[in-house]
Amino acid sequence: MSTTRVDPITRAAIDWMLRLESGQACPSERQVFKAWLAETPENMAAWQRVAGVLKAPVADLQSVERRSPGQLQAARRALMASTSLTRKKALRGGLLVLLLGLGAAGLVDRVTPLAGLMADQQTATGERKTIELVDGSLLTLNARSAVDIEFSAGQRRVRLREGELQVDVAADAKRPFVVVTDQGQVQALGTRFMVRQGTGESLASVQQHSVQLNTLGGQQRRVDTGQAVSFTSSQIDPQTPTSRSQTDWVHGRVELHDEPLSALVDALAPYQTGVLRISPEAARVRVFGVFPLDNTAQTLSALAQTLPIKVTRYGPWLTLIDVNR
Repeated sequence: MSTTRVDPITRAAIDWMLRLESGQACPSERQVFKAWLAETPENMAAWQRVAGVLKAPVADLQSVERRSPGQLQAARRALMASTSLTRKKALRGGLLVLLLGLGAAGLVDRVTPLAGLMADQQTATGERKTIELVDGSLLTLNARSAVDIEFSAGQRRVRLREGELQVDVAADAKRPFVVVTDQGQVQALGTRFMVRQGTGESLASVQQHSVQLNTLGGQQRRVDTGQAVSFTSSQIDPQTPTSRSQTDWVHGRVELHDEPLSALVDALAPYQTGVLRISPEAARVRVFGVFPLDNTAQTLSALAQTLPIKVTRYGPWLTLIDVNR
C-alpha cells in the first residue's frame, strides 16, 4: 500500500468541496472557484477525482444536519473532548485542520457517527463495545453502531438506529426481548442473534435457538439456528450464509470464502477513519481468507501484496482501491 502525500492541487480541491457543500459560499467565492477550475487541466482533474469520492458522504452529513440542527457542532465538541486514541490519531493526522480550519464538518462523521450522537449507546469508528443490560443480557455493538434501550414492565426493547449488534438474551418469561429496525422487529425465542441495519433493508441471523421476525408490512417468519434473512418493510428473503451474516466481527475479524472484495471493504469501512472507496473492477475481485478488522492499513497492505490491486492513501482521510492497470 502506498501513502501519497496530498499535493497542493488535491488539497485545494478538498477545500473547495467542503466550502461549496457547506452551503455558506457566497457568489463571489463561487466565481473564484470557477476561475480556479478553468485555470489548468490539473485543477479540473483533481476536482473530478475528489468530488467523485467525497460528494456523497458530504451530502449525507448535510441531510443529518437538516434533520437535527446542531449535530455537526456537537460532533466537533465530542471530538475535541475525546480521549479515544483512535480519534486523537485521526486529529493529529490532519483531520482537525480539515474540519475546523475550513469551517465545515465534512468528514467528522468518519470519526464520530453523527446519527448516533443522541443515542443511548453508540460506538465510534473502529470501536466495539459489550454492554451488560439491566436484565443480565449482553449487547455487543459493532463499530459505528447506535442503539436506544427501552425496558418496561412488559417488554425489553432495543432500537437499532444504525450499524450492527449481537445480543445474548437473558431468560425472562414475562418480558419479550425485541430488536427494532427501520423495517421491522426481531423477537428473541432463544439466546443469541445478530441484527444489522442497512440502507433500505435489515439483516438478521441466528447463532443459537430462534427468533420471530415481523416486518412493518405484516410479513412474518421464524428464523432458526444457522439461518439468516434480509428484510424490507414488505419482504423477507432467506440469505446464503456469507461474511455479512456471520458474527466474527465480535472477535475483531472477518472471514470470506470466495466472496467479492467489496464485501471485505464493507466490513472494514466501520473501522477506517477517513473515506474508503473501491473501483467497480476491484470490487469484483474474489477473496478468500480471515482478515483482522482493527488495523485496516495492515489488512489493506496485505491484500495489495496478494491480489491484483493497488491501494493508495491520500493522508488519513482518503483511501482508494483499484485494480493494477
